[in-house]
Amino acid sequence: MQFYESEVNMTTGEKNELKKLQRKKEVRRQYEKIAITVGVIIVIIFAGKMIFGKKKSVPTAGNVETSQKQTQVETTVQEETTRAIDPNKPMIALTFDDGPGQYTGKLLDALEKYNARASFFMCGYSLKKTDIPVDELLKRMDALGCDLGNHTMNHCALDKVSKSKRKYEINGVNELVKKAVGYNPKFLRPPYGSGIRDAKVQKAAKMPIVCWSVDTLDWKTKSKKKTVKSIMDSAKDGQIILMHDIHSWSVDAAIEAIPKLQKKGYQIVSVSEMAEAKGVKLKKGQPYFEFE
Repeated sequence: MQFYESEVNMTTGEKNELKKLQRKKEVRRQYEKIAITVGVIIVIIFAGKMIFGKKKSVPTAGNVETSQKQTQVETTVQEETTRAIDPNKPMIALTFDDGPGQYTGKLLDALEKYNARASFFMCGYSLKKTDIPVDELLKRMDALGCDLGNHTMNHCALDKVSKSKRKYEINGVNELVKKAVGYNPKFLRPPYGSGIRDAKVQKAAKMPIVCWSVDTLDWKTKSKKKTVKSIMDSAKDGQIILMHDIHSWSVDAAIEAIPKLQKKGYQIVSVSEMAEAKGVKLKKGQPYFEFE
């Protein structure tokens, strides 16, 4: 035990008192050392948790599989909906009226196979069919990047009916299409081309009016061979070709014509793709026949 120099002149009682104080100081020092040690340990433990406490995410087989599937789906969707149209190369728009029908799915298969697009002008009575998967077909058209168009509820001449009837014929199809895909048709094609210059029809349309520059007369010839010939003989940049996907020979003709047109350098596009590539801003109520 350490003694100070002043202790020499102390009395016995003072020395005893000093010893007691020194013992208390020694005990206090020991407690302080213990407290410091405990504090250091706590700090080390806390720091360790901060540094090493976060577990690294180790992907399980299930997580890896899910991630891979998600990536594949995202890639597929991007591939399906994104493609480049070269405005400097010739293009043709194939359009189909009166559907959807029992052959529409087959046509969509071909469009997907050849990375082509089309525009569908649909009638209300076809959209109400129960013997074909209408909603599924419309959603697939949309997913493939095709145009969904309006061809009236009952294939009527819009300039020959009353204002209320005209409104019903157009709005009825709008509602059916929107119910399936979430938006209204992009274009109106008046049956028979009737009323395309009529101010009442143009006002009621509330969307661009898409006509055609080539009528294959597929409905009349009922011939795949003649329909293919009509398409190939009329092939020209900017053409809008009229067909009907409710006829088997028309769909078969389109399936044969698409790769033939592509070999000749034509891009098979939707009407909206063609208008954009040609720099044409489509206006509501305005009729369009082709895009040169």
